[in-house]
Formats: sequence, structure tokens, C-alpha cells
Amino acid sequence: MRSRLAHFLREAIEDRRGGVAVMFAFVLLPLLGVVGAALDYASLTRQRSMLQSAADTSALAAARELHLAQVGSSGPVTSLAQNYARSTLTQTSPRLSNVVVNVALLNSASSLQVTINATYQSTLFRIPVNMSAQATASAAGFPICALALDTTGAQAIYLEANAKVTAEFCAVQSNSSHANGLTGAGNSMLTAASICSAGGVVGKKVNFNPAPLTDCPVVADPLVSRPTPKIGACTYTNEVVTGGTVALMPGTYCGGLHVTGGANVTLTSGVHIMKDGPLIVDDNSSFTTQNAGIFLKGAASTFLFDATTSINMTAPTTGLMAGMLIFDDPAAPSGRSHQILSNNAPLLLGTIYTPKGILVINTNNTIAEQSAFTIIVAYKMQLYSGPNLVLNSNYNLTNVPVPNGLNPGYPYLSQ
Repeated sequence: MRSRLAHFLREAIEDRRGGVAVMFAFVLLPLLGVVGAALDYASLTRQRSMLQSAADTSALAAARELHLAQVGSSGPVTSLAQNYARSTLTQTSPRLSNVVVNVALLNSASSLQVTINATYQSTLFRIPVNMSAQATASAAGFPICALALDTTGAQAIYLEANAKVTAEFCAVQSNSSHANGLTGAGNSMLTAASICSAGGVVGKKVNFNPAPLTDCPVVADPLVSRPTPKIGACTYTNEVVTGGTVALMPGTYCGGLHVTGGANVTLTSGVHIMKDGPLIVDDNSSFTTQNAGIFLKGAASTFLFDATTSINMTAPTTGLMAGMLIFDDPAAPSGRSHQILSNNAPLLLGTIYTPKGILVINTNNTIAEQSAFTIIVAYKMQLYSGPNLVLNSNYNLTNVPVPNGLNPGYPYLSQ
């Protein structure tokens, strides 16, 4: 058919007889109209497909950040979806104009709907065509297992040398807007279900799996409203346990607690408050908590587990400290360091919360691998040497609860 049409057109063009030229003109005009309409329709179909793709991808991106950031209002999510959709359409669909992106939160802010309206200018006939696309995305799945709360500083999450964080089924987020807010140096590796930075990322491709998202919305501190334990009278004062096997009762440790000289110490079930003094475990000692939570009160209250120690800790299942392994007073000064240097710390079951402190992990062994789950919410988290911090999220394997606000999810298109 095409060859015959081409042959006819060629003969008509070459024919010098006036009648043929007039006939060809009459045939050519509708033929051009048919061809033009076909081209316009094909282009229009492509533009509709691109518009729907932009709606789908922007809904997924915005839903992911909605749940990761626990936003609760439409402002940041709307901006994210609008910017993502417009950027996508600018790159792929220059013929679309008057692009309007509307975002609505649904189902108690657990999902969102993105609607994109745009105008397409037809290629041949220059007729404007209004078109729209809509996508709804919801989320479930990936919980937060590591969150750095620092919003401005460099290296809010920092790994160097051979340090590793393994969080295969949960999310890791740096809130810092700094260009170096999330940093992987040397042969370090951060593996997670989701990696997000409110600012930039420094490191090689091999340092992260998957590649981190940048410019993510800041995650509000999910534990900021958590009530702190009441400080009672001193149960212990400048307590030092040197050698032997000791079980310590809940109470207030004025001046802190020092476990040393090969001691084997267990904190029994309840709340143990370190007031105006550190928790130090060193010199080949072992330290165990059994459904016990540690609250750090005062500028001098930090914790240190040195390299020669054995650490096995399980958070309470009920009460004010339920799910909290270590709870650092939010009123404490900023910038204090809490150090896990132990080469034998297989069990850290619960949540470590230090909203103004720096959690330093500097060891050469795997940490927390026997825990059903470990969650870290810290001002900064920094890993040195060669630890492998394993952040499991097997919540069904334990009756230790996950604190509210730490279980957002991965996005999926629901419509």
C-alpha cells in the first residue's frame, strides 16, 4: 500500500498536465490532514502517557517522604510532589504548558493523591488540548532504625575505614541540610532498605546500597514528647563494682555507675537512673540488662562500654521506659559523646535515644546482631574502625515494643 501511494505521489508530482496538478492538489490536502491528524494523535498519546508517568512517580516519591518524615501536613509533601512532577515533565514533555499539580492527603495522612492538569499544543493544527492524570500512593513496610537529628552540621551520619551499618529492612535518615550531612569514607558501607539525607551525600557509590536520596524532608524527632522518669532520692552514690557477680536493683545512681575489674553486673527489671555521673563498663567486665531501661540525667551522665567488655542489653516491655534501652535526657547539653567500643556486644534489644548526644561506635566486631530489633535516634551517629552495626527490625520476635513514630513505610501505588 505504501509503495503504491508513494508511486502515485511521485507520478503526480512529475506530471506537468494541469488537470493532474489540480487533481493532485485536491487529493493532497485531505491526505495531509489525515497524516497530520495521525501524527497529532500519536503525539497526544505519548504526552498522556508521560503525564501519567509523572503523576505516578511524583506520588510515589511524595508518599515515601510523607511516611518517612511523619510530616502530618500537606505543605512539604505538596512542594515535593509539585517540584518532582514539573521537573520530570520539563525534561520529557516540553509541549505541555500550564502544568498544575494538586496534592491531597488521604486516610489520616497515610496516603496521598496527586492530580496533574496540563495543556498540550497539537503539532499540526495548533489546537490546545486539556489533559489530566491522577495517581494515589500509600505506604507500609520500612520502619526507621537509625535517625540523626542534627539539622545543620557536617557528618550527622559518618562512617569511615571499614565500618558498616547493615539495616536491610529499615530506613536510615540524616536530618542535616549540610552538603556533608551523610558521609561514607574509606571502605565503609551503609546498607538499608532506604537511605535518605536532608542535605547532601559524600562518598563513593560502593559506600551506599541503595544510592541515597537527597534533599529529603526533615524527620521530626519521633520521641520528643516522650515523658522522662522522675528523679528520686539517691539509691546508690558513686557506685563502683569491682569484680564478682552482682545484681543491681532499679533506682537513682547519684554520681553514676562504674563496672570494672572483671565484674559481672546485671541491672534487674525497672528504671535505672544515672544522675550527674557516667555509666562506665571497662576492664574485662560484663554488663547485662534484663528488661531494664537506663535514663541519663545531667551534663556528666554519658555511657562508655570499652573494648574488653561483654554487653547484653534488653529494654523493658512495659512502663515508662518500655522499648527504651538508653534514654538520654533531652535537657542535657549538646555534643556529649556516648561510646560503644566493646568487641562483644551482640544484644542491644530496644531503642537508644540521645537527642543531643553523639553516638560513637568504634570497634572491629559485629554489634547487635542477636537483637530482634535495634533503633538509634541520636543527634549524630559516627562509626570508626571496622564495626558492623546490625539494625534488625524483626518486631514479631520480641515483646519489647517499638516506640510510637518509628514505623513509617515504603510507598506503593494504590490507584
